[in-house]
Amino acid sequence: MRAARPAIVLNTVALLGIDHCEKNPEKAFRLNTLYPKLLAELSLAMGFVLVHFSTDAVFDGRQNKSYVESDAPRPLNIYGATKYGGDCLVAAIAERFFLVRVSVLFGETQGSNQFVEKMLLRARQGKVVLRVADDIVLSPTFSQDVGWEIRRLIEAAAPFGLYHLANEGQGSLYELLEAVSAGLGLEVALERASYRDFPGAGIKNTHTPLASEKIALLRPWREAVGDYCRILAPGGKHGG
Repeated sequence: MRAARPAIVLNTVALLGIDHCEKNPEKAFRLNTLYPKLLAELSLAMGFVLVHFSTDAVFDGRQNKSYVESDAPRPLNIYGATKYGGDCLVAAIAERFFLVRVSVLFGETQGSNQFVEKMLLRARQGKVVLRVADDIVLSPTFSQDVGWEIRRLIEAAAPFGLYHLANEGQGSLYELLEAVSAGLGLEVALERASYRDFPGAGIKNTHTPLASEKIALLRPWREAVGDYCRILAPGGKHGG
């Protein structure tokens, strides 16, 4: 980065997955906490704008309304704790930064480490029944909409600091996959389940929809799912 002299750096690096982080706490701390600290120090020294992505998993999910920027984080697991550690260090060290918290994402990607992409991969591999939790409620958010909103914040010279970015509305993991499946016409059966049916190493956050005190929510998430499916469908932008 010293050779490139960037004006803006977007940090999308993270160790994802509640169970994965519980089993690899040192790696989670290095990638989710210490790496953002290094970027914050470089931002301060070099003057670039740092856009750091965080997560709704910093909250415990025990309030009955959506979480806004002024709500106090209370992480329940190593993933949330290490991500919140990164949040604190970026805010304490950097001066020119956007700290962006997002919820469950869907969008074009080369990987399969997000929930929707994992489920689509299983469907493509021949799974005819997918059991999905309907008692984990979040803010399904289109990564493309997030990208456009970050560009808007930067170009509008918005005040630096913490922002929650989310598509409007909340939904369970089941509702999200149901909408994607219908939009793509998948030949797969969906079954409602509970997160308790999928025991893991860490405590799960079950109700963490996001809202914002600073900016308007993005368009409704079901509308965004429609665009996402049109991109992926045969004949779409990247549907083949």
